[in-house]
Amino acid sequence: MAIASILILGSKFLAAISPAGSESDATAFLHLRSRRYPDASHHCWAHRVGRPGELIERSSDDGEPTGTAGRPILDALKGEHLENVVCVVTRYFGGTKLGTGGLVRAYADATNAVISEAKILERTIVRTVSLDFDHERTGIVYRALEEFGVQFQQGHYDDRAHGHVEVPHSRVAPLHSRILELARTGVEWHEGDLTLK
Repeated sequence: MAIASILILGSKFLAAISPAGSESDATAFLHLRSRRYPDASHHCWAHRVGRPGELIERSSDDGEPTGTAGRPILDALKGEHLENVVCVVTRYFGGTKLGTGGLVRAYADATNAVISEAKILERTIVRTVSLDFDHERTGIVYRALEEFGVQFQQGHYDDRAHGHVEVPHSRVAPLHSRILELARTGVEWHEGDLTLK
C-alpha cells in the first residue's frame, strides 16, 4: 500500500492504493479506508481486478458530481496499465467549490501522486499451451521453443511426445506460426488459460 495527499483550495485529497486480486479485496480496502476516515466528505474509488483477459473495472463518485471522481481515478490506473489494484481517494471539503473540471483534475492528480509513491510489481501474462507432436518433430519443436526462450515441460511419451509450455501472451501467435513454418505437420497446439507470472 502507498498513500499520498494533495491540497487544493482548502480541500484535502488523501489517496491510497493497494494490490487487489478480486472485487472482494477491493471492497475490503475501501471499507478499511472509510472506517479510518469516517468524517471525510467522500471516499471515491476505482479498481481494476481479475484474471488476464477478464479484467473487471469499476469506479464510484461517492456523491461527487457524476464522472468527476471515480472515472478520473480509473483513467489514471489505466493510463499506467495497472491491474489487480484498487485506489481510494478520500476528500475533506475545504469550503471552496472546485467545479467539475477542477474535481476531475484533483482526483486524477491525487491518483497520479499515489501511483508515483507506490512500488509497482511487474508481472508477465502467460498462456499455457499443450503440445503433442510426432517424435520425428522433436528437434524442430525444440529449436522453435529455444528461439523464443520457452522451456518444454515434458508430460509423457508414448507414440507421440506430450507436454506444455508457458508463453508470454504477446509471443503466442509468433511462436505458433514459427512451429507451423518449421514442422508443417505432426504438431498439435492447444491453447489454455492466461495466468500471471
